[in-house]
Amino acid sequence: FGILHGANDLKLIQASSTHTKKKYSFLKVTSYYVLFLLICASLFYFLPGLALLAFVLFSGYHFGEQHWNSKFKSQSGTTIWFYSSYGLVVLSLLFVSQAGVVNVVIQNITGYAIPPKYYSYLLFFSGGLFAALYILLTKNNKVVSNWIQEMFYLALFLIIFNTASLLWSFAIYFILWHSLPSLIDQIGFLYGEVTKKSVILYLKTSFIYWAISVIGLALLYLIIGRESDTFQPILFSFLAAITFP
Repeated sequence: FGILHGANDLKLIQASSTHTKKKYSFLKVTSYYVLFLLICASLFYFLPGLALLAFVLFSGYHFGEQHWNSKFKSQSGTTIWFYSSYGLVVLSLLFVSQAGVVNVVIQNITGYAIPPKYYSYLLFFSGGLFAALYILLTKNNKVVSNWIQEMFYLALFLIIFNTASLLWSFAIYFILWHSLPSLIDQIGFLYGEVTKKSVILYLKTSFIYWAISVIGLALLYLIIGRESDTFQPILFSFLAAITFP
């Protein structure tokens, strides 16, 4: 689901250019996308710490944007901070709950271990910022949501993160609360409405992008090998490439 929703960026970029009346050829869009992927791979290989930090920050914003965008009545200068703080709350809940395993992953990528207390600092900071901005935005009638429901979701995430493994914790959150809603948003953007017909059309037109992404990642795994020092940088650059755009 994650690859399906992320690997369709080329089609979305082309559709977006049509909406803004800026025409971009498929070859041009593909060239920029491949260049971006190579830049991500280079950063993860030569500057893994900086690249991983950027990946976490952009992922936090991406998760927050997808969850809250439809709830905003109007955008403001604080929107980007609100999106980012919410996404970082979710990620820091995961980091705190799975600190030992997360540290192993980070150390494999960067060569450095992060003291678990810093995950708690991130949770307190992002949680405080999110709460303050939520109160401010709801008071100014810029965002409409049920705060009880939002708190329930965060509590549910914490329970899942503390009972499942790191992989399953992230997979459950990513599929149910991010990928599926994002797929619905993509279908609505591309076809104007979400119907059985538009869903089938989306799956048909997106299959080639999904297949290329899966086959490419599988080939890299077979050629390079999971234990190779270069596999994780390439894997995270791939994830970054389908997250950042």
